[in-house]
Amino acid sequence: MDLKSRPSSNGRSFLSSTRSWLPGGGESPSPEDKLGPLGLNTLSAPADGFANADLIFVHGLGGGSRKTWTKSGDPSLYWPKEWLPDDEALQDVRIHSFGYDSDWGKKSILSIHDFANGLLNSILDCPFIPRDTKAPLVLVGHSMGGLVIKRAYLLAAAKQGYASLASRIQGILFLATPHRGSDCAQVLSKLLSLTGGQRPFVTDLNRNSEALQSINEEFPDCCHKLLLYSFYETIPTNFAIRKSFVVERDLATMGYANERRAYLNADHRGICKYISRSDPNYLIFKNALVSVLAILRDRFTSSRREVSKDRRRQLAILLGVSEAPEDDFMSADSHRMDGSLEWLIRKENFQEWVHYANSPIYSITAKPATGKTILSGKVIAHLRKLEKRCSFYFFRYDTKEKATVTSFLLSIAWQMADSNERILNTCLQILERDGHLKNDYRTIWRKLFLDGIFKTPCEHVHYWVIDALDECKNEVEVIALLMKAAEVSSVHIFVTSRNQFESRQKLGESKVRVLSEGILEQDSKSDITMYLHANMDALPSVDGDGRQSIVRQILEKSRGCFLWVSIVVQELRNVHTSTDKQRILDEVPTDMNELYARILDIMSKASYGKELAKAILTWTVCSTRPLKVQELHEALQLDLKVSIDGLENSIRSCCGQLVDIDANGQVQMTHLSARQFLLNAGTNSEFSINERDGHRRLLLTGLRYLNSNPMKGPKRRRSSANSISGEESAFVSYASNSLCEHISHATSTDRDVLLSLAGFFRSPSVLHWIEYIAKHSDQQRLVEAGKALGTFLQDSPDQTSSTSADVALLSSWATDLVRLVMQFGKNLEAYPGSIYHLIPPFCPSATALRKQFGSLARSITVRGLRAETWDDCLATVVDMLEQYSSLACSKTQFSVGCFSGKIFLFKQTTCQNIATLEHGEPVRILVFGEVKNILVSAGSKSICVWDLESKSRLHVFEAPQQCMELSLDDEDRLLLGALKDHRLKFWDLNTGGPPEAVDWTRGLEAMTIRLYRRPTAAAFGIDCGLLAVIYKGQDILLWRIASDELLALYSRESGIIAESLGRPYGSSGVRCLIFGNASNAHLLACAYTDGELVLFDTSTGEVKKRIVAFAHVLACSADGCMLATADPAGTIQLFNLETLQLIYRISSVEPGIQNLAFSQDGLRLLDIRGSRCRVWDLTDLVTEDSQQEFRGVAGDAKSPQGTSSTLSENAILITSIACDDTGEAFFVGKEDGSVHVYAIDSGLPIGELFCHAHGVSIDFLHFEYQSQTIISVDASSRTMIHRLIRQSHSMSANQVLFDYRTHVAVGQVVCQPGLQRILICSAKSDMLWSISSDDNTLLATTYYEDREPYRWTNHPHNRDQLIVITHHKAHIHDWQTLQRITGESGIELEGKIIPELSIQSITPCFDGTVLATMFRESNQPNSKSKLVLWSTSDFTALSTSAVPVPSYHALSDDAEVLIGNTCAISGQSQRLVFLHGSQWVCAADKETAKTNRFVRYFFFPADWLSTRNDLDLSMKVTRNGDLLLVKDDEVAVVRRGLLTPEFVEGGGGSLAPSTRVLGLARRAPTS
Repeated sequence: MDLKSRPSSNGRSFLSSTRSWLPGGGESPSPEDKLGPLGLNTLSAPADGFANADLIFVHGLGGGSRKTWTKSGDPSLYWPKEWLPDDEALQDVRIHSFGYDSDWGKKSILSIHDFANGLLNSILDCPFIPRDTKAPLVLVGHSMGGLVIKRAYLLAAAKQGYASLASRIQGILFLATPHRGSDCAQVLSKLLSLTGGQRPFVTDLNRNSEALQSINEEFPDCCHKLLLYSFYETIPTNFAIRKSFVVERDLATMGYANERRAYLNADHRGICKYISRSDPNYLIFKNALVSVLAILRDRFTSSRREVSKDRRRQLAILLGVSEAPEDDFMSADSHRMDGSLEWLIRKENFQEWVHYANSPIYSITAKPATGKTILSGKVIAHLRKLEKRCSFYFFRYDTKEKATVTSFLLSIAWQMADSNERILNTCLQILERDGHLKNDYRTIWRKLFLDGIFKTPCEHVHYWVIDALDECKNEVEVIALLMKAAEVSSVHIFVTSRNQFESRQKLGESKVRVLSEGILEQDSKSDITMYLHANMDALPSVDGDGRQSIVRQILEKSRGCFLWVSIVVQELRNVHTSTDKQRILDEVPTDMNELYARILDIMSKASYGKELAKAILTWTVCSTRPLKVQELHEALQLDLKVSIDGLENSIRSCCGQLVDIDANGQVQMTHLSARQFLLNAGTNSEFSINERDGHRRLLLTGLRYLNSNPMKGPKRRRSSANSISGEESAFVSYASNSLCEHISHATSTDRDVLLSLAGFFRSPSVLHWIEYIAKHSDQQRLVEAGKALGTFLQDSPDQTSSTSADVALLSSWATDLVRLVMQFGKNLEAYPGSIYHLIPPFCPSATALRKQFGSLARSITVRGLRAETWDDCLATVVDMLEQYSSLACSKTQFSVGCFSGKIFLFKQTTCQNIATLEHGEPVRILVFGEVKNILVSAGSKSICVWDLESKSRLHVFEAPQQCMELSLDDEDRLLLGALKDHRLKFWDLNTGGPPEAVDWTRGLEAMTIRLYRRPTAAAFGIDCGLLAVIYKGQDILLWRIASDELLALYSRESGIIAESLGRPYGSSGVRCLIFGNASNAHLLACAYTDGELVLFDTSTGEVKKRIVAFAHVLACSADGCMLATADPAGTIQLFNLETLQLIYRISSVEPGIQNLAFSQDGLRLLDIRGSRCRVWDLTDLVTEDSQQEFRGVAGDAKSPQGTSSTLSENAILITSIACDDTGEAFFVGKEDGSVHVYAIDSGLPIGELFCHAHGVSIDFLHFEYQSQTIISVDASSRTMIHRLIRQSHSMSANQVLFDYRTHVAVGQVVCQPGLQRILICSAKSDMLWSISSDDNTLLATTYYEDREPYRWTNHPHNRDQLIVITHHKAHIHDWQTLQRITGESGIELEGKIIPELSIQSITPCFDGTVLATMFRESNQPNSKSKLVLWSTSDFTALSTSAVPVPSYHALSDDAEVLIGNTCAISGQSQRLVFLHGSQWVCAADKETAKTNRFVRYFFFPADWLSTRNDLDLSMKVTRNGDLLLVKDDEVAVVRRGLLTPEFVEGGGGSLAPSTRVLGLARRAPTS
């Protein structure tokens, strides 16, 4: 211990007289700055910023972060800062010193525990230590500092918040640390006690102190993985009156197996202070430190290499980069001859681009087939030779995946991250935060590049090489991105293209300098000459002069075209006389198209192989991506129905001058120009290709393959067995993934295609295809295939009887494929084999999936639902903790505002929540930007403009008067708002300054309107420059925005009127209004309070149409074609905006629609009501044929109605459910007060049993099997008990045994087995009743003032006892008297139960040996739940505590809802059934649960569970294992769902088949 201390601040005291004999007594007090700063101070860090370890020094009692480690206060002897950083072995180590106030000369309330907490927090908060680093931590502690380190390590190991530090602390070096206390500290404590005041950290140093005992008890159990090194003092410390060891040897060492021990020739204070770098003590300590760091460095670098590999793999997955771009480079570079293209390297412009920053873009422009791709390969090779960081991309027009901006950006990002650790970390952080950005290249550019990669500091210049930019589908956009990249980063960019770089880019004020030049003929001729000389042996056998003549002629005709030269050389190889040689040179045209025509003409004269040649050309031209040789080989054999040997030789001999096999084995056209020539309608050759016919040919071949045996694996039940076949065909990937593209080129008038498609979708092969896509590809392929089928069927002629069934089948599959992904996508991705048996039963009964595959012999069956087809509701977004208030849609996302002030952002395609914003008050209006990526939100007092990239506020504008409507204009630079103070305001979003304001009431005769009335609503027509304003009971005011003037007043009778405002107040006014969009921007739709909907034409001022719609919410599609209305009952109607003809009606699901919004493409309509946002599918309504059909039914009362599973007007919701003991029936309570019995086998009602008061819903049902009674509780707190009478085929319940109404809501009813007693519980009391057929008696009542959440259950081992759990404590009560028979403190429920969670349910299981309890946040229905299982034996009258059964924690982690128990039948033990967090229904019996495992059986469709917030009340399992799920006014009965298991899941969360599962399946009962 460094007992030297600073002087007391209150003058001379008793302590000052003791300083003469304490260590350092003769020294003058140290100044404050010599102690060193408090907290964690970074002394040194590696130059490159990357550290393989962190080293932290912690001083002891009375020391300081600098003082303890410095000899005689000399700054040059501060060795952790001055010496260690210079040591070669510590160049990669960050060095820190930690300071804390350990001055024993003043009073303190701090202990070693407090100092340890401070150390951990300082490490976490240190700006120089990255939070995500995994580098090991080594701590060095002097004296008490070693104890601080030990306590810090124990805290880190125990607290979740410090878990990252616990794993990093791997080495500790102790310098004279008193592990078991110090006698000197005891003396000091006694002296300090004389001065008064606490110093807990000094007391902690006493021998056998509580702090030391706690550390020494816990540390041995946690430190076995640490490298420990203890140094002890060998020279006694000189005190004024004597010499003594401050920390004896036995106290300074621990005696652990993993502890190394050594001595230093120093006293207690000198053990950490050294006189020079050659000081023996310093060398001993430094060598030990270096040894520890070397061991940890090896560990870390090894693990970091593995982590780095894993992180790169993770990045590739997140970016969707499936193939490294290296193959493209190898293919380009393999065609280059050594020594060629050196002319480029020698160019001054190229050297400037490589070595200087003033010209970041270098563009090479050249004609087709001049070797641009080979040139790009040369540039890459040269940059690598210079050891430059280089990323590259080769655009390919004929490969869909390589022709998009998105794939270019993702590939470049992956390569940059692969070469730079910092960029890798940046990309992973962005992608983990927003995994959906890869769907849109603009978002990728903004988030990944502008906000990520380009802001990451890099020491080296990065180079991009981009080949064939002209083959990109959006060349102009890429050029704009490259210009921006050069402007904001140090990236150097090399581009090749047919087109001039500058001519496609509006440079404007750009400061980026672009070097641009073409490939000149003289540049190419040197390389062509080299190529010809290298291939001289392939030329005709003539003398040297003859060969030089050939070379000269070829050079003259080549015009710098490499492709032309290579084709000529190939032809010359096949002739052997000078005459033939000269004829070829004379006849071969120099124009490429003429050359291609000549090649096709020669091919047509071949006596054999023409059919194969045509097939090769067709497949190469029309395939959606280049095929590998083996893929093409299988495809051609299927196509031609022949066996083909040696395809590579066949390609070269039949069409080798047009088709090439690259270094990766991919078959491609030799050049894009050759492909274009073959597809040109003017090409007159038998080998020319009609693109539609080509796609037809590939489609039919692909369907033939998908229907073939290789695609079909063995029939299987288990989802884990999801491999397609033992040895997958090379063609399976292409056939499966290209289906949608080839269908999109087909027409339904082609009978062969129609029949082939129908045959495929009718066969089980379609399931194998779906499984393959789910396992190996992207489910978006299924959606695209469904849409392609829908497009294919649009031009279907009037079907004959022979094809109508096929068209109906394909039409059904077109919908099924889209809905399959929407409803089951998540589980299909995780378990592709679920498509065979788990998914089809849950599809509606009339869908193709259900009809074809939902009724297999061993399949699950679902009964009780009336819906036959998919309903119009695609998805429902629910948050029962919020009330939705506003809604808006953009192209890629939609937002929902809440009364709480929150704004939720959702992904348009999957409805997944991607962000949450906080407006701060109820959100009344939401508007997305059309040009900028912004969102505007408005409440009653403020308007916020949000940047959706950073999710941050750009502007906040005060709005003292409520804003009625907002709109954006001038490419989102101007925000317009119509406020209730009669003013139109303009905010400039570029400057964010105060708004301009215009009063739209100026010039009106009836000025009193401003004094007595306020406007109620407004609408902007930005495209027509108008603002419409409504005053209650008045005509519509139209204001011209551009000229700031009143345009007109509109009445619904005649349109434009000359009168001013001032009509009678009581007249029927406008409720809401909206302008049209696009070509219908001049139309204004107004809904009046009396139900009339009026359409005005503002271009003429006339009333265009009037109908009755009772609309109180309006929305218009972006194309201006459709108008959506919602009435107060919740019915949605869709109209043609121009005519107000009804197109479609979606029946009411529930009332209270707050808002409607169309998606930008018009394919979806969204509504919000209460806590739900529904997404409706309008796909069938926006096709041209559909629009014509709807126009044809104008005024027809039988206009198409919604086929959604919406409730009919007289549907009665089911509010409670209970199971019969026989497993053949179940009981439901309804919202009208009635109780019915339903049949299990059909899921349909058998009859009504009884009824409470009409209109009072039944909230609780329970069937008591011993007494055959039904207990029911309604919403008025009335509890009834009815006797159930069974007859042959019916049941009745006419006898009432009990009828009582409490004064407060009933929370629970528990009955004693046999119904001798019942307990009625509420928040105020528990009432114990005796039940008999003669009389019912209230036996006891217990009252409560402020009751905590509770739950009762019968004791499984004693029918005369009940168990109650309140908060985290249990009691046992007597059924006879309700007296508590446990002690006053009850049974403490131990274990890690979060304090905020309250008991929700208790379920005895496993034959009564276990109590399953579910805990959840009070009054938070969607909150996280926790299942805890207890041994029933812990619940006795003498018990004081209960501990969760440790072997059941796998069940506890992810159980969402406890469903119930199945009975022990047919050899099976009782099973506990629960809903897993992944929406799987799972179960475990006693033995399975003991081994910490459970079994997965099946999962529900996503929307079956998303719309309910009371799943624990609406899901039940019968004794025979049938699952019941309430769906509004129906009950879905899932039969045979628990017969055959799918997976066994262990505690680690891994899924695996098991012999245990097979055993369960064998003994499963059949029904």
